[in-house]
Amino acid sequence: MSHGSTKTVIAAIIGNSIVTTAKFIGFFLSGSSALLAEAIHSLADTANQCLLYLGLKRASRKADIHHHFGYGQEQYFWNLISAVTIFFLGCIYTILHTVGQIQQNHQPEISWIPFSIIGLAFMVEGFTFSIALKEFLSQCRSEGKTVREYFFTTSDPTTLAVLIEDSVAILGLVLALIGIGLSMWTGYAIFDGIAAIAIGLLMGALALFLASTNRKYLLNYSDDDVNEVATRLWTSDAQVQAVPLVNSIVLSPRETLLMAEVELREEAMFADMSEAEIQQAIRFMRKLNAIRRSLEEDVIKLAPEAKYIFIEFASPPVKPDENKGGMQT
Repeated sequence: MSHGSTKTVIAAIIGNSIVTTAKFIGFFLSGSSALLAEAIHSLADTANQCLLYLGLKRASRKADIHHHFGYGQEQYFWNLISAVTIFFLGCIYTILHTVGQIQQNHQPEISWIPFSIIGLAFMVEGFTFSIALKEFLSQCRSEGKTVREYFFTTSDPTTLAVLIEDSVAILGLVLALIGIGLSMWTGYAIFDGIAAIAIGLLMGALALFLASTNRKYLLNYSDDDVNEVATRLWTSDAQVQAVPLVNSIVLSPRETLLMAEVELREEAMFADMSEAEIQQAIRFMRKLNAIRRSLEEDVIKLAPEAKYIFIEFASPPVKPDENKGGMQT
């Protein structure tokens, strides 16, 4: 589990829990739709970050007999669930509730209370935002990428999710401040409602972005950086003739499965070998390929769903007498 990501999520959970409580108190005292939208926004963020933490914990489990490559993709699954939570709780409910209040000509009681709570929320969410931003920039530097490159290519959605959520939360506070302020100045509650609907739409956009980001990593997404490094290194190696295939799957932010086909140069394989030894080696390689095809066909006959089979042959164990012979020579 990434220590930086965990610290960022825990800070966000604590901060949003405080802000959620304060905003709901402010709504009950003022009746402001914008403040209710912000309270639901913070509640959705808190629930979301709890799910992010759950994803981090479950993704850190070791590989077992049923999950040979570990549980890293659980992180993406729970992040996707959190996006759905934000969409339905933060966006749909907020908009429906606000439309109902506008239709009933609801009049909030605007006083110093909503503005005080928004000020408190600015301080708390600004603090959690600074923690997420610091961790995000640290990850950028460790990857050697610009902020823009890392934003669109990172396979660690947790810190990115907290950073974006905190950014949206601050923008939501600005909208709430404008809506409540205009309602207080003009005496028209419609501005408070408009701000609440805008906050709901903002959460909807956030949810769709997070869902899209995590969805791709649940669909065997390729690690382009690993592909590029492997292709570049192997094609420049004097022993390699060609690299017909390089495939990869992101298993977690820190794990990638790499599969490739590499054709070696004959002079690299058969250096310092006699013609007879070369012919024997060729026969041996053809025999290995025949065995591989036979093994693949045996599996496909009984399990035709096995569309991609990668077999790596292990070298025979060294016999004790071979070790002795090597020592004597």
